[in-house]
Amino acid sequence: MSIFSKAFTLLQKVGQSLMIPVSVLPAAGLLVALGRILKDNFDAASMVHKIGEVFFSGGLAIFEQLPVIFAMGVAIGFTGGAGAAALAAGAGYFTLVNVLKVISGFTPAEMAINTGVFGGIAAGGVSAYIYNRYHTTTLPQVLGFFSGKRLVPILASAACLVLGLLLGVFWPPIQSGIHSVGLLALNSDLGPAMYAAGKRLLIPLGLHHVYYPPFLFEFGEFVNAAGQTIKGDSPRFFAGDPSAGRFMASEFPIMLFGLPMAALAMVLRAKPERRKAIAGIMVSAALTSIITGITEPIEFAFLFVAPILFVFHVLLAFLSGVLTYQFDIHLGYTFSASLIDFVLGFFNQKNSMSFWLIVGPIMGALYFSVFYTLIPMLNLKTPGRETEEDMAATAAQVTTTGAGRAADILVALGGASNIESLDACITRLRLVVNNTDKVNKEALKGLGSAGVMITGKNVQAIFGVESDKIKDQIKAVMANKPTPSSFITPIEGDILAIEATPDETFSQKILGEGYLIRPTKGVVVAPFDAEVMHFFPTKHAIALKNADDVEVLIHVGIDTVKMEGRGFKGFVQVGDQVKQGQKLIEFDLNLIKAEAKSELTPVVFTNSDKKVVISKKSNQQIEVSF
Repeated sequence: MSIFSKAFTLLQKVGQSLMIPVSVLPAAGLLVALGRILKDNFDAASMVHKIGEVFFSGGLAIFEQLPVIFAMGVAIGFTGGAGAAALAAGAGYFTLVNVLKVISGFTPAEMAINTGVFGGIAAGGVSAYIYNRYHTTTLPQVLGFFSGKRLVPILASAACLVLGLLLGVFWPPIQSGIHSVGLLALNSDLGPAMYAAGKRLLIPLGLHHVYYPPFLFEFGEFVNAAGQTIKGDSPRFFAGDPSAGRFMASEFPIMLFGLPMAALAMVLRAKPERRKAIAGIMVSAALTSIITGITEPIEFAFLFVAPILFVFHVLLAFLSGVLTYQFDIHLGYTFSASLIDFVLGFFNQKNSMSFWLIVGPIMGALYFSVFYTLIPMLNLKTPGRETEEDMAATAAQVTTTGAGRAADILVALGGASNIESLDACITRLRLVVNNTDKVNKEALKGLGSAGVMITGKNVQAIFGVESDKIKDQIKAVMANKPTPSSFITPIEGDILAIEATPDETFSQKILGEGYLIRPTKGVVVAPFDAEVMHFFPTKHAIALKNADDVEVLIHVGIDTVKMEGRGFKGFVQVGDQVKQGQKLIEFDLNLIKAEAKSELTPVVFTNSDKKVVISKKSNQQIEVSF
């Protein structure tokens, strides 16, 4: 593995680990917001006011203790959730802080050493390393009590003592540099613009989690009424610093106006016959952006198929930061620039009406205009504008249930033997694989991934907010993999994605998951040993059920019921027991092409309680696991 690939793997792991401590911030923001409401609207002598103070102080405590929370979160992230590592990180961080306090006593007051969240990240990383290396260590019997995991906090404290001494020497110039960069970002007209654009630019690589912590948790200082120094745009904002919220404000126009309008433009530019289906996808993605601030479902809809739109997206994000700075808008969030966080930070906002009435609409109009104009001008293949071949390419994997989908995703990733490590953050699966050539990007996209990034041996697959659930399902599948069963394609022909069916009953999976066949021969055979459960009088559709109660519907052509049986011949009856490969139906393929809406034939698994995994082996072969 190259140095770049190793560095990318490390940064990816760091960014993923940082999401663990960040996940507690919404709770802190909610407590602060509720406390602020009760404090500001009730008399200071009232019980309600006192309760508000409790809420406010309780929430603020989380912001005040961010470094130790980061230490424990990073340790958990690097050790797969080990509680002993988190305990060791906490002990190590407090050791580190006290060592730095002693060293600070020998320096001028203005040079007091404060590592902030970086110190927490360092302590967490050291503790995680020690846990991974020594948590199974066995000591001599006389010291046996301290063997294994009990040894980790001891070693971590000792290591962080040494780390504190090293940081006492090397951190002051780094701290000075961070302070200078922070002042530049805080005082520059372009500070918020650099924050917004930089974060957008790094989202495809998943490294934005490494980029934003200095802005949100380090830059700027505020001393609250209790004399505590609070650092970072987010903690300062919720602590009541009127100067905070510049960086965070730059993202609200993007999440609440820009990207939703880009989604609207993509819907309107979709082909008429695909517009309704794309609208369902894009409305969901737009609401996700507005309500939660998670933007990947929209961004990855155009990132790979239309990179020029992503370039404009980054430029527009830069402009958003410029505008929010010029209109002196201050907004805050604990998780992302969402409508929920807008409400939580309501009492600390400044010039929010300028956001709603001026900057937001401007950004929405610009996003819509750029996307609506460039998509047809450059013939960009945004969702709903794909060719039939493009849609067929996504048919490599199809599943019937959540667990089945996870198993199918595992196949698309090259199988369990190809997985070196598997984890997930809020919106994406993050993996290290043994062989990236075994990763089927098109199959993953067909399974719902908005995009796939491969760097070295690192793979990121964007599945949105369900990524963590999919990770757990994949691990469960790896522990108990379904057994491949004997199943053959009932009709000779090319295999396509069910979404390509020109009938919403099938394309929107109302009857269930499945796949599509473009027939090359007019014969339907039994895909497995089964009982004929239903056979339409017109002989255009048949339903079968095997001994495992797996039900499959084979529907020859679209709107072929209107042919009233012409061109079809049946060879079985309801209740018959059929063997795999036995002829069920003959049909006139040319007549169907001439008289029906389409010859495309859906094969649908109609009982959703069954875990059925369908893996495309070639353009005309599949493998099914029950």
